[in-house]
Amino acid sequence: MVAEVDVAVVGAGAAGLAATRSLLQAGLSVTLLEADSRSGGRAHTETMRDGSPFDLGCHWLHSASINPFVVIADQLGCRYQKRAVSGRYVRGGRWLPVAEAATLEQALIDYKVAMAAAWSRGEDISVFEAIDRDSPWTPVLDYFTALNTSAEVDQVSIGDILNYQDTEEDWPVSDGYGELVTRWAAGIPVQLNTAVQQIHWDGAGVAVETVRGTLTASRIIVAVSTGVLAAGQIRFMPELPGSKLAAIAALPLGNYNRIRLEIDRHLFADDLPERIVVEHGELPPMSLALRPYQQDCVVGMVAGRYADWLERAGPEASRQAVIDSLCQALGNDMAKHVRGDRQSAWRGNPYVLGAYSASAPGQFHQRAALAGPLNERLFFCGEATSTNQFCTCHGAKITGERAAIEVAASLGITSRLH
Repeated sequence: MVAEVDVAVVGAGAAGLAATRSLLQAGLSVTLLEADSRSGGRAHTETMRDGSPFDLGCHWLHSASINPFVVIADQLGCRYQKRAVSGRYVRGGRWLPVAEAATLEQALIDYKVAMAAAWSRGEDISVFEAIDRDSPWTPVLDYFTALNTSAEVDQVSIGDILNYQDTEEDWPVSDGYGELVTRWAAGIPVQLNTAVQQIHWDGAGVAVETVRGTLTASRIIVAVSTGVLAAGQIRFMPELPGSKLAAIAALPLGNYNRIRLEIDRHLFADDLPERIVVEHGELPPMSLALRPYQQDCVVGMVAGRYADWLERAGPEASRQAVIDSLCQALGNDMAKHVRGDRQSAWRGNPYVLGAYSASAPGQFHQRAALAGPLNERLFFCGEATSTNQFCTCHGAKITGERAAIEVAASLGITSRLH
């Protein structure tokens, strides 16, 4: 590890990778430090035993027309699907007629109108407080909110829902979003297995103590999750100011896990939709992707407190939850055809400690506060620091590039960054 550099970057997710790439292109010396044995952070694709890719983390090119990873995917030949995914709803073992399910669209409009009205009154309240709780679609809308924010409706500010820049173009990456990030990041040097323990930022520059030694830098960019920051895994000397600690606490990570069942795709009739949402009993709804990309699998998605509960209960509980939903929709006979499973567990991942950030009610302004640099030496980036593209991989990338520009400006070399 180089002992002295212009800039140290901590965390090799999309934000840290983007910051490092930009700074290297500007001609600065940079060391990117990553505690994990791989880069990519919450963008992670694994290859299943049948050769198909499976994203444990991010999977959708959200807001595709303004998402920089779309252009990158085209350049790198990474495949995605530019289409809407059809869906049906199963409630209590009954498939809802199309006309009945269509009422969800109006419920969704009412949902957003109620939040917009509260926001216009200057009320930064929770989604739970802002909306009508008596709609028959409330459980599904709550579930969709949890998928979008990784938190429950009582835990997330309406500011997150209303300020997110959504073009309503969500394109799944069939080759894997994690694979896309890996290809894009090829050639960016990363010091893996190098956990940062302390950051000293009270001098003219910074000193970074890691498990592999100490390096000094003129500037440092912190690109780790708010989960890691809140857990105190990195000690700052001197301690971060109270305003920055408050911002970290106000942007906790929720949870979101993807659970893949291995099952023969030929068991599903050709006229079955690719996506169904199943409601049964007192459990939260569950979205199931049936034979996505014509692969032999079903993928269930859980978020919020339910994701935490299943993760704590263990892999078998998560597997059974998806099987139960599948059987509710297509009959109990489906259970005997499940051959194996693979699932994420982001809350327990020690290098992230959750899925993505949700601003607590009354705290949406803390995203901008977390993004602010300290003493022109300590800079912050990551999806939690975005004010309009949070909870996304491309949002993280954009904040990394923003932090690189801030660092370059502090060093007087803005003309070399774009």
